Formats: sequence, structure tokens, C-alpha cells
Amino acid sequence: MKLTRVAALFLLAFLFGSGSAEVAVQTGRALARARAERQVGTAGDLVSLELRTEDGGTIAHPRLIAPIGRPAQLVLRDASDPERIRLTLRVETMREASGDIKVDYVLELPAFEISTSGRLSVTPGVEQVVDLGGGGLSGTLLALPVPSAAFDAYVESEGLRTQPAPAI
Repeated sequence: MKLTRVAALFLLAFLFGSGSAEVAVQTGRALARARAERQVGTAGDLVSLELRTEDGGTIAHPRLIAPIGRPAQLVLRDASDPERIRLTLRVETMREASGDIKVDYVLELPAFEISTSGRLSVTPGVEQVVDLGGGGLSGTLLALPVPSAAFDAYVESEGLRTQPAPAI
């Protein structure tokens, strides 16, 4: 009888021990996946372009997240006439070995008769002036890796984080 009890005790210890080891392995894998997903810049780059008039008034502030190495496009249409395009912004970003972000852009503003394109190397989080080719407008471009601490701070500072719906 004692041998049976000892065998049953070892069997139960093995089953519970292997179960907890499996939980530990699965938890470790889940944490590794979460860390990999949170690596800086895995989703792409936020590109924010602020367009201002000569007197400093903001006429547009388009923002989009461009996947690394793939083009992204934003088209802003007139709310009263959806056929009329007010702004088109197409960007493609690449990471440089220095940590800077290379931004290729094409910007069209039909109302101001502006159609310009260019390539900039931007330090993440540092605004850079964009040449719009006249028209009385100035532009400032900002690029940040997504996700990153700098992106989170930008979202908080701009008030872009959505608030959860109140419980009813």
C-alpha cells in the first residue's frame, strides 16, 4: 500500500510540476511577444506636417502613420463638396543607420496652387522647415517612430488620446 501511495504522490507532483512549468513557459513567450510588439518603431513613423500662413495662422495640420518602406497617403476633401480635394499628402519613410528618419513627401494644395515634393532627413522629434515653393505658406514637418516614448508624449501633448466612454 505504501508503494502505491508513494507512486501516486510522485505522479501528482509530476503532473502539477509540469503544469506549472508549462504556465511559466507560456507566460515567458507571451511577455517576449509583447516586448517585441512594443519595440521602438515597429508600426512605422508618425509624420506630422503643420502648414501656416504668413501671419502665423494654421491652415492645416495633417498627421499620418506611414509603415516603414511603404507609401502612405492622406486626402483631405471639402466637407461641402466631396469632389473637391483640399489637400493631398503622400509620404514614405525609411530609417537611416544614424537613427534619423528619411521622409519622401509629395504635397498638393490646389487652393494655393502648390504642388511640391522633396526628401528630408529628420531627427526624430525635431521639427524641420519644409520648402513649399512660395504661395505665402510655410511648413514644419515632425517625424516620430511608432510606438515610442516620444510618440506617447506627442499624443498626450496634442490631446489626441481618446478618452474611454463613460459607464452608463
